[in-house]
Amino acid sequence: MDSTRRTILRGLAAAPLAAAAGGLFVPSAAHAAPGGFALAMRLSPSQYHRNWSAAADTLRRRMEPADLVRDVLRQPERAGGPVGDWRDGAGKGAEPTRFDYGFSWDPDTKDPHGKLDGKTAQWYPQGISTSVDGYGGTVGGRKVVAVSWYGYENYENRGARISFIDVTGDPKRPRYQHVLLVEPSQLQGSDTATFNPVIMHAGGVAWVGNFLYVANLPGLLAPFKQGGVSAFDLARMVKVKGEDKRKAFGYDYILPLHHLYENQGGSTLRHSQLSLDRTRRNQPHSLVVSEFLEGRRGRVVRWNLSPAGYLTDGQSDENWMSESYVQGAVAVGDDAYYAANVRGRKGPEDARARAPKAG
Repeated sequence: MDSTRRTILRGLAAAPLAAAAGGLFVPSAAHAAPGGFALAMRLSPSQYHRNWSAAADTLRRRMEPADLVRDVLRQPERAGGPVGDWRDGAGKGAEPTRFDYGFSWDPDTKDPHGKLDGKTAQWYPQGISTSVDGYGGTVGGRKVVAVSWYGYENYENRGARISFIDVTGDPKRPRYQHVLLVEPSQLQGSDTATFNPVIMHAGGVAWVGNFLYVANLPGLLAPFKQGGVSAFDLARMVKVKGEDKRKAFGYDYILPLHHLYENQGGSTLRHSQLSLDRTRRNQPHSLVVSEFLEGRRGRVVRWNLSPAGYLTDGQSDENWMSESYVQGAVAVGDDAYYAANVRGRKGPEDARARAPKAG
């Protein structure tokens, strides 16, 4: 997802979708295509390191365990506000029909980098998932939305983060907190562990039980060079203190990597976005990955999930063609819906008109 809009919307009550402003919902029959896509599971950066899960446990013993509801969302520092105008640029936009709720990012509270969420050009919000995906409803009695962000250009080396938003009360004015994504690290035979910020394009997120799956494009640094999906463990979250807080760029909480799935067998699939499908009757839940490609059609690929939240075998269950400039995709039964940029179409010259501009 490559939108720069600073508003998160939840709309189109007739379909279980999270809507990105400025896109089209393009329905398509989800028919399997020949050929498959393989993902290989990885549990540690190398044979010289302990598994990421073990390293995260060591971090929790050295620092302080954190719970999403009791700690992270107990007193969130930031507050969302009204959506405001429904159109970027000049003119007024119309609120979508059957719209439920939306909010804008905090325009007044600076993040640990000194940037305002509602005005920053260095951080891009991307994927959206909720506790309904994760647990079929609430987590600890709270309705929670998770949004992934990636650092843009000179902020790329500052990692990626997740905003956990509590929408239990007034969802139009929610409270939320940022959490930094990290890779825990512990050498074999060592009794201590450290962590590093995850350098990835966090283009999509899907909440699956205690795992938060994040889509990442092929990158420059291990262990995310191949591209794929990475699982972060909500049960191993850590509160950061002392010298470690500087390494975490000032964030109060870090979310450690647990395992990842990377492209295998020469696959060139770009894991641009990610969603969870729980709609197929008598079928496993599944992760749905879509590609953002400029000027040519991308692919949408499905991998089945086991009840424990892992991919069943790493082999794709089905795949089909989408459209160009796709910013996100969800599968609902036998249909797929794409949120796509409209490129090359000009909007009306009359600023009073309600139709949106291109894109």
